[in-house]
Amino acid sequence: MITVVVGHRGTGKTELMKRLQLYLRDQQVDFVDLDTEIEKKIGKSIRELFLEHGETYFREMERQLFLEILQTPRQDMYLVLGAGFDLSVVPETVRVLWVKRRTDLDGRIFLNRPRLEPDLSPLEEFRLRAEVREQRYRDRADEVYLMPEGVFDNRHHAMAVEKMVLTHSFENVGGALTLLPEFFVTENRWNFFKERYAGKGIEFFELRDDLLTAEQIRLVIQDMPNEKFIYSFRKTQDWNALWADEKATEVLRKATWIDWPWELGSPEDILQRLPSEKLILSLHEQSQFREWQAYENKVAHMKYAPAVASFAELWLGHEWQTAKSSQRSFLPRSSGSRWEWYRRLQKGQQLINFWKENGGSAEDQPSLWAWLMTPAKSKKFAAVLGDPVAHSFTPLEHSDFFHKKDIPVLAISIARDEWDEALPVLRKLGLSYAAVTSPHKENAAKLIQHLDLKAINTLYWSESQKMWLGTSTDDQGFMELIEGVGMIAPLQKEIFVWGGGGTLEMIQKALPYASYFSSRTGRPRVGSEDAADLQPKIVIWAAPRSSETLMPPVIWNPAMVFDLNYKEDSMGREYAQKCGANYQSGLVMFTAQAQGQRIFWKNCEEKP
Repeated sequence: MITVVVGHRGTGKTELMKRLQLYLRDQQVDFVDLDTEIEKKIGKSIRELFLEHGETYFREMERQLFLEILQTPRQDMYLVLGAGFDLSVVPETVRVLWVKRRTDLDGRIFLNRPRLEPDLSPLEEFRLRAEVREQRYRDRADEVYLMPEGVFDNRHHAMAVEKMVLTHSFENVGGALTLLPEFFVTENRWNFFKERYAGKGIEFFELRDDLLTAEQIRLVIQDMPNEKFIYSFRKTQDWNALWADEKATEVLRKATWIDWPWELGSPEDILQRLPSEKLILSLHEQSQFREWQAYENKVAHMKYAPAVASFAELWLGHEWQTAKSSQRSFLPRSSGSRWEWYRRLQKGQQLINFWKENGGSAEDQPSLWAWLMTPAKSKKFAAVLGDPVAHSFTPLEHSDFFHKKDIPVLAISIARDEWDEALPVLRKLGLSYAAVTSPHKENAAKLIQHLDLKAINTLYWSESQKMWLGTSTDDQGFMELIEGVGMIAPLQKEIFVWGGGGTLEMIQKALPYASYFSSRTGRPRVGSEDAADLQPKIVIWAAPRSSETLMPPVIWNPAMVFDLNYKEDSMGREYAQKCGANYQSGLVMFTAQAQGQRIFWKNCEEKP
């Protein structure tokens, strides 16, 4: 089979193919990168092609060489396409794998790739094209792999799970999967779906009458006779006509469960027509909870899936579910996948729990990779706590360390004003290890009442002492980042630190003679006033991307920018591009401080 791999610029398609070569090293599979093949044929780099001939010429080269490659006899091949490739020329018989990350539409800034719209800012350029491409990928993709953020190298468990996802070698998956209309766009796409998931131990496939046609629902039941189904009513219809339709009632008889939402009205009528022992009564609005709850003894299972706005509401829902865990399922919803971590934590704890293929039917459903990475019925968990955290490399970075303990690593978003409410809830749910990031490092220091540190990035719950212990490994990471830079005091004045936030104290300790600037005002901080007349050789970027963050003057023209951020839309990266400066991302710092966190956690575990 030929599989073409598509995705946005910078998603990581090339590195993914290197891992696939490793996963499939014992099989006869060809791996081809279209950009590399173009460079070989023309004898020029992609950058040179763009500069000399423009994008139109390049796209035509792409198309021609793609069609040539398809004509070469091959048994199995993965072919990586550029982000802007015209997918309309891909034959339907060729499988399209869309590799995406949650941060794709945040934008990325490239230091080593040709600019396509130099009159725009780097992020405007990326987003302008990404929004159009996103829809094209969605329309043509036969399979979607939501790839986690971070570096896979030597993360053996994460790679083992990725191999299962990409080669479809998983089994005993569990959970429930909602079937979406895009699975039926073509016959080939439906066949690809069946090959991936039929007979793989998925507990239930959900068939929703507002997402699928009656014909599609009957096709699923016909083509997957050994699977279990939840038939979910979601739209008002002519009920008398439905009950008189033999084909429709046959589908209902074959379903393992029937999900009736309270929003469609009282279930009295359906209780007279279908066995109560296969009826799920679901609720999606908190305001109707009391009336809905009154029917609990009349149906087999209660599914509560409300929009949840706070950790206090989350805890109330969790308490309700655990009071009768075999009869109740709690599926909190949000507008930004905020409770995805909780859904994972409930794996194996309740009858119904969805993971997703593609976008799923709710934002909070975890991806297949995240689901398979999560052990069932976890008593403890680790997490990165901050806002935002969707981009965090922490879960992948620590995955092997915690896999050995059978503990999941989750990303939990906590707004600036939620810390005092959130942490007790997380502790009751089993939080035992935490990596703390902005804006909560100061809150973590207050939590453990540290005598010396005003900012903490690592927490551990001591069961013997019944208290949180903590430390900061940021200084260790920072020294790794700037190794060999500016250690001579007179030279430090030419190191300009832009921003600081929760890391300011740590930076000042490492570089006491550097010059410090506020990223909000652009002015020197107290003690650095004389730096206004200096020219920096190095800028240390310690500010977030926000509307309040200013860009330093381009005329500073530093030779080097050290960025404490590793996010690909960092303003520090953008500043380095504008200045033409050498650039070092915060990944070096992150990796070093993460190593320090694991040492701290291990030492805490070994103490009595």
